This record gives sequence, C-alpha cells and structure tokens, in this order.
Amino acid sequence: MRSLFRLLVTCGLTAWVAAPPVVAGGIPSPFGEPETARPAAKKKPAPALSSGDDIIKPNELPPAAGGATGTIEREALAPIEAEPAPAAAPPVAGSPATAPLPPGWGTTGGPRPAQPQQPARAAPMPQPVGDEGSRVVMRDDLAPVMAQDGSGLPYELWQGMTLETIETAIATLEIPPRSPALHELFRRLITSDVPPPQGGGSDARFTAVRAEALDRSGLIDEAAAVLAKDAGAQSDPVLAVLSARTAIARGSRDEGCRDVKAMNAAQGALPQSLKGQSILVRAYCAAVAGQKESAQLQVALARDEGVEESAGLSGIDAFATAAKPQLTKGQKVGPVDWRILELSGPVDARALVETAGPGVLAIISRDPATDPATRLAAAERAAQFNALSPVELAKAYRDFGGGEAGAEGPAADAVRHAALFQAAEDEATPLKKARLIRSFLDEARRAGLYWPALQIIAPAAAAIQRVPEIGWFAETAIEAALASGNFAGARAWAEFGSTLDAPGGGPAAFVHWLALADLADPSLSEGRSRHLTALEEMAQRGRFSPEQLHRLATVLDALQIQVPIPLWELASRTPQPNTGFLPETGVLSALAEAARKKEFGHTVLLTMQALGPSGAEGAHIISLGDGIRALLRAGLDQDARRMALEALFMGWPRAAG
Repeated sequence: MRSLFRLLVTCGLTAWVAAPPVVAGGIPSPFGEPETARPAAKKKPAPALSSGDDIIKPNELPPAAGGATGTIEREALAPIEAEPAPAAAPPVAGSPATAPLPPGWGTTGGPRPAQPQQPARAAPMPQPVGDEGSRVVMRDDLAPVMAQDGSGLPYELWQGMTLETIETAIATLEIPPRSPALHELFRRLITSDVPPPQGGGSDARFTAVRAEALDRSGLIDEAAAVLAKDAGAQSDPVLAVLSARTAIARGSRDEGCRDVKAMNAAQGALPQSLKGQSILVRAYCAAVAGQKESAQLQVALARDEGVEESAGLSGIDAFATAAKPQLTKGQKVGPVDWRILELSGPVDARALVETAGPGVLAIISRDPATDPATRLAAAERAAQFNALSPVELAKAYRDFGGGEAGAEGPAADAVRHAALFQAAEDEATPLKKARLIRSFLDEARRAGLYWPALQIIAPAAAAIQRVPEIGWFAETAIEAALASGNFAGARAWAEFGSTLDAPGGGPAAFVHWLALADLADPSLSEGRSRHLTALEEMAQRGRFSPEQLHRLATVLDALQIQVPIPLWELASRTPQPNTGFLPETGVLSALAEAARKKEFGHTVLLTMQALGPSGAEGAHIISLGDGIRALLRAGLDQDARRMALEALFMGWPRAAG
C-alpha cells in the first residue's frame, strides 16, 4: 500500500507540473509559468514517400506561417534539465556557417541541448585566398610598379586611357600651369618613357601629342628629346613638321630645313591646325636659302589657307623687301616667328619680355645677341612660367657680368636680383650672408619669384653656421629648406630656432614649421601628427585666418591624418570659403573614379583640371581636398605631399607676424 501511495502521489505531481498556467483576463497564474510550458503542437500526417524516395526535397516541405515555401520555423526552447551534452568540436576553418544539428535536436522524447545564442549581426564568412574579391583588395593595396626612366611615375602610366581621351584631356588644360608642383608633375608625365596607351591611334600620333604639349609649355629641349626617340619622326608627315619646327626654334637651321622637300609633298596629309606651321617652316627655310620669292609665295599661300596673321608672316615680308620688321604691342610671337625676325637683324626683345610666350622667353634668355639685362629679365619671366627651371635661373644670375646701370623696368629689377644673389653666394660672414639672403628673397617676393628664389638660395642658407646672433634668420632658412625638399635641414633649423628667445613666440616658436615638414616629407613613415598640438594652440590664438584654417583641415583630412578636434571646432565656427578655382561639374567624380581604378595618367590630368592653372594654392578647398586625395590613392604619395605643401606654404604663419 505504501508503494502504491507513492506511485499515485508521483503521478499526480507530474500531471500538475505539466499543466499550463491558468490565465484569466490576461493576468498570469499566481503559481508562475513553468519553464517547460508551451502550447501543444498539432501533428500533421507525414507525406507519403514515393517508391524509392527516401529524402524530402526542399520544395516538398510545407510552407511556414508567414514564411517562404521551403522554410521551417523552429521555436527556441529553454533546456530541460538533463545530463550535460558533450562539448561540440571546434568548427573547421572554411566550413559552412551552419553546422549539422546534434543528435536529438528537434525530435520528441529526447533531451534538448541548449541552443547557442546568435549574434545580432552575422560576421562575414572569410574569403578564400584566391577568390576575385580578395584579389581586388590586394591590387588596391599594392604599390604600383614604377618606371625605370627616372620620372618617379608608374610603368602602366596610361592604363584606362586611349589616345583620344588623352588628347581631349590635354586640350582642356591651361598650359603651362603656373603652379611649380603641377608643372613638374605634368613635365614628368609627358616626358616619361613608358608604353603608349592601348586602343586606337598610332605611336607617331602619341609622340605628336606629347611634343605639342611640351612646345606649348615652352619646354623646347624636352620636345626635341621626345621627337628624337621616335624612329618614325622623319617618315611621318606630322612628326616631320614638328621636328623641323622644334629644331628651328632651338636655332638648328640645317637640321630644321633638311627635309623641307618631304614637307612640301606631305602638306595635304597634315591636319588643318598644323598646315600653317608647316607653311611658316617652309617660308623660313626658303628665306634662309636666299630664295626670297619662294618665301613670299609661301606667305601668300598661308594667307590663302586662312592662317592667322602672325609676326612670322610679316617678318617674311620685311625680309623679302629688306625692311625692318615692326612689332605691334601685344602681338603674338612664337619660337619660329622669333627666328624669322632674326633674319632681318637683331631683334629688340625688350618689348617682348612682358608679352611673349614661355617658349620665346626661354629662347631670349639664351640668345647671345640680346643684351645681358634683357636676357636676364626674360629668364625671370620664363621662370614664372616654369619654362626655365630654378637651376637655369640660378645660372643666369651667376653668368650676368653686371655693368647695366642704364637698364629700366623689368631689366633693372632683374639686374638688382642678380647682384644680390651673387653677393649672397659669395659672402662668407654668417651675419652679412644672412642679411643678403633675406634682402634677395624680399626682392624676389615682390617680383613674384619667391618659390624659385627659395630653391636656388637654399644651398647658401644651409651653409650658414647656426649661432645665436642669427637666430632671426632661422625661419628664412626653414622656408628655403622646405622649398628645396631638404626636410632634415628644415627640422634642424626649427629645433635650433626653438631654443632661442624668438620675438612673440617663446621657446616653441618654430614647432608649427615642424608640423608642416611632417606633412610634406614623403620619407616619414610615422609620427605625422606629433606636432599638431602646436597648430591647435596657434589657431586658438588667432594665428590662422579662417580661410587658412579651412585649408589646413582640408589638407590634413585628404592626407588621412586625423584632424584635431579643436581645429575642427574652430573651422566650423566660420563660413566655408567660397573662393578659389572649381572645375566643371563631373570632373571631381571622374577624378575619384580614375584614382580608384589606378589610372595614373588620367588621375594626373584630371588633378590638373580640378586644381586649375594656379595649382593647390589657388584651388577651392573642395578641389584641393579631392586632388590631394586622388593622388594619394593612386599611389603618387610624393606628389600629393608637394600639393599639400604648396597649398599651405604661402599662408603659413610666420613667427615674427
């Protein structure tokens, strides 16, 4: 009886525990809800399997409530106390995210293991090493293979472009760019010795496009070098005309007129834009050979062809009649025009210094028949167009012998600059040398030559011994070192200056120059933000103008350097500047796409189009940020940092100011 009583009690308790809670009017039962309580499921008859079919296919499963056909809604249950299930084996790398269910999962009558908690968002499945997605990422991360021609540009320079797109892009540019950084990048791009673009057009046509771009930039020697490398320069009619024109511009008469008969025969095959140049070249060659009537005939032919009236055409007329050519004020004079004018005797170049193009200015600066003062003025003007490199400008200063006391206008200014430059280089006393360098740079700034002047005076500034007596000169030496790319020298002078009592600055007066050097130095691998605290302090003291503050934040962000919060806050308190060059709609989006695709040449040309002829210094902050960002993404890190330095340099706070 006692055993029977125990059995009845056990059965009764089991039935009471398994019963669902009593709910009245939505109020839970006071006895609580047992963990195992759940509504009874209605069993559906299993579908009959056809003969030989032992697998239920997904499309044969019954649809779940509110779900798609072929899915099973599984309810998560709290575990019933049972013996702990054995630990599951760790997942194998590369296995599917959904592992096989353990034995007894979802079956009736067996123990239910605890369901693992699912994360809020599934982590992405790791990609195999060899799949296409990972290959794309690897290509973006890899540095481009650089050309071995000394240009510092990638070997696959023109990928993604055709000859037509290159021609169109160059045609939209204002050449030469006045920005030294943009001009140097463009020169390296056009003179690079890499494979031509694929798809459409011939190698000869590509050479012609490059030679024409260099000629427009006043880089006549570089154009001659590009043409000389093309084996078809003499057989192709277009290249033959360009080669003759370039040789004549350089003063090589015999080379320029060597194939004039071939040019006569190929006149009909030339594009309309080049026919006038061809006629002018043939007229020059006829005049050099003493064939005045033939030269006049070529001039008449040019006018019949509708060629624009130029100094060269009137120069042929003057030569044929033994008259002195007359130049009207502002008249356009090209390199071949200049050589034609020379046929009638020495040309008074003083009237051309302020109006001539970069190619003619470069010619005048080297012309021994021109008086030294005018030659020097032409050299300075050519340097403003970047048609003369800083090294060539320094040579022109050194070669000037003096004695031009009667010079006026630009020539007189150029003579004074040359005298200061020579004196600064020759002076040995540190204090006098520093004063002469500062005087030379002040003159150059007023003449619009501050950047090239800093570059050519940098060796003299670096040679000065750092002594406390010339502590005031530290900032000038820093500027010269930065402009010439001597970042170690800039840091040394900044550290020296920071140990002195700088006027109005205190011991850390030059730390902001260290910050600028950190941004511009391409060899720095880390620590680019280590001196940004100094910029925060200067900004809070009002040392940055609102526009310069926005430019600084834009440059930092474009170079992927975290902008300090105080700088962001100060910049956000002022309206965004609306000054500077902005390109046409669509250029900036095309630039970002070209950089993403690693279309290096396309990125450079679009950057020039985005920044405008004045480069980073004159660009709108939107164009500036997108241009630097695109160069950086395309792998042109050094050029991106040059743009950043150019954008900030002239407006950078000076310690004495």
